[in-house]
Amino acid sequence: MNIMTREPASGAPGYPPGAPQGLAELFGITGALQMLRRRMLIMALVGVTVAVGAFAYLMLQTPRYSATALVMINPRQERVLDNESVIGQLPRDSSTIDSEIELLRSPALLNELGQALGMMRRDDPDAMTAEEIGANLGSAIQVRRRGLTFVIEITATSTDPQRAQLIANTYADVYIASQVNARVDTAARANSWLARRLAELREDVQAKESAAETFRVQNGMMSAQGTTLAESQINNVQNQVLQAQADLAEREARYRQLQEMRNSGASLESIGNALNSSTITTLREREAEIARRQSDLEARYLDTHPAVQAIRAERRDIEAQIQREIQRISVNLGNEVNVARARLATLQESLRSAAGDLSDNSSASVRLRELEREAAASRQVYESYLQRYQEIADQDQLNTSDARLMAYASVPNAPSSPRLRIAVALAIAAGLLLGLGAGVVAEILDQSVKNADELEAKIGYPAIASIPTISKRMMRQMPPAERHPSGYLVGRPMSAFTEALRVLRTVIVYSKLDFSIKVVAVTSALPDEGKTTISMCLARVAAMSGQRVCVVDCDLRKQSINDVIDIETDIGILQVLAGEAPWRSAIVRDPNSDAHVLPVATSGFTPRDVFGSDAMSRLIGELRSHYDLVILDCAPILAVAETRVLVKHADTVVIVARAGRSHIGAVRTAVAQTEAAGGKVLGVALNCVLPHWQSYADSLYFYQAKSYYSVS
Repeated sequence: MNIMTREPASGAPGYPPGAPQGLAELFGITGALQMLRRRMLIMALVGVTVAVGAFAYLMLQTPRYSATALVMINPRQERVLDNESVIGQLPRDSSTIDSEIELLRSPALLNELGQALGMMRRDDPDAMTAEEIGANLGSAIQVRRRGLTFVIEITATSTDPQRAQLIANTYADVYIASQVNARVDTAARANSWLARRLAELREDVQAKESAAETFRVQNGMMSAQGTTLAESQINNVQNQVLQAQADLAEREARYRQLQEMRNSGASLESIGNALNSSTITTLREREAEIARRQSDLEARYLDTHPAVQAIRAERRDIEAQIQREIQRISVNLGNEVNVARARLATLQESLRSAAGDLSDNSSASVRLRELEREAAASRQVYESYLQRYQEIADQDQLNTSDARLMAYASVPNAPSSPRLRIAVALAIAAGLLLGLGAGVVAEILDQSVKNADELEAKIGYPAIASIPTISKRMMRQMPPAERHPSGYLVGRPMSAFTEALRVLRTVIVYSKLDFSIKVVAVTSALPDEGKTTISMCLARVAAMSGQRVCVVDCDLRKQSINDVIDIETDIGILQVLAGEAPWRSAIVRDPNSDAHVLPVATSGFTPRDVFGSDAMSRLIGELRSHYDLVILDCAPILAVAETRVLVKHADTVVIVARAGRSHIGAVRTAVAQTEAAGGKVLGVALNCVLPHWQSYADSLYFYQAKSYYSVS
């Protein structure tokens, strides 16, 4: 049982202010689920309609075929020639593969494909332009990377399977050919530029080498084997000086050795060995032979013997020849020493003269070396360019590419679209999406209240009762004369509908502890919200509970209670207020319960303000003293002025709102105008609540407690 409060709830709907909330409420999951339950029908209708329509649309599309060719970016660096390429090979990373995919999607390459397919017809004025051909081919071709590999898939789609295969294979060939052509064109441009540059460098080298040679000739600095003539001359003189010094030293040493041996009285044998003269050696051999013969003769003969005398004379002659030969050699050695010393002096003089000439040419040599360095640097640059020119010429013959064809596309056997599974999945997805969107839009546009949560959150007053709707199937089970809610209440006393009315009676009767509520006004914001039905049902359920109850029909225009209990009378509330009849004679007893009804006569409308009269006050006082509960069935307060007068006669006011129909603004205005007229609003009775609209804040959560209720 909900207790009325005048202060709007500050917490979540259905929770007291400051009460802890679950995660579902904090994140709005509960509200979303309730919205799905409320809008299930419209979402199902829209979703099924969209899904069927989308499925039919997809399946009726013209069959299209897809063919895929595979191209791989070479992961290995090819080094056919051990030199640097004009166009560096592609780096092996993801950004490179993505760049190549963007190249495959470029309009320039698509135009090349159009030319390869023969779609470019310049002579036909009605033919498509290059931009149109590129756009058509771009929409028919999909390029994507296969996973994280270096493989690129080129997929062509067409209504003709052979055409799809042709487009995919031709595009793969065009892509590889474009890479080869790019290398060839770049190499050709590089060779053309290098050829012009080589010609310029060749002329520069020739000019600088000619300038160096001319300067060398003009300054008498002819060179041989990399050195100038002056330097060569100095080198030769220096070598001769060194040779002359060595020769002089050798001759002087031999001469001194000979003089020292002669002065020291060395033997002829020692002198001969030192001089190493063949003549002395021969004479020494003859002397030795003569000495042997002399010794032999002296052994046989006396000293005076002629033979001895002769041999001695021959020996003396040999010794004299040896001495003369030693003297001659000594003179020759002395002459050789003098000659060598004179030659050395001459060479030293020549060396000093050549060194003087070389120092005179030092400034010219510096300039010559500068010219030679410039010529050498120019030649080095020329040779490097020449080598690069030859390398590029070799690369131009290779025609290599960074990509290679892995597999040509084959003719597709089955269409790629439409596919049954994909069409079903897309149709279901579209149905779910649009169905959910329709539910959300309907929820946004719907400003009516659905359950107690929304009522309390948006109006600020609690739903003192949530009265469920009665299904047509259940109503058809009733006898024809009782096929209305008040009849269903009597025929199904254990139903959820009847139990909700009991809750409403309980809330009205026990809402105030300090005094007893006997007069309750039942009204609504607008017509057709069920306030007369609720009034009659409330009267019957109160009567069934043992209370003395009377329903006063205060709706002079519609007289709905007469239709509910099927009565026609000439005496009603207007006649009672006019004093034409006592109220007891106007009372009609409800045939299905012990409730009493004070109806409106068949022709009972009057423009006079009868409800603001003293007679009305006296009537209410008499009814209050005679009955336990008096129910004033008032007209809609926003539609009829009399209701604003009636509400002040009641102890409390119940405003009836129809779930899914009563506008939030209308209910809020009805509450405000009731209070402004002096009425004491107890709360709102929410009528015709669908089971899937309910929340736990409703007075009876009959959606999950239906086992407590009976339809028998």
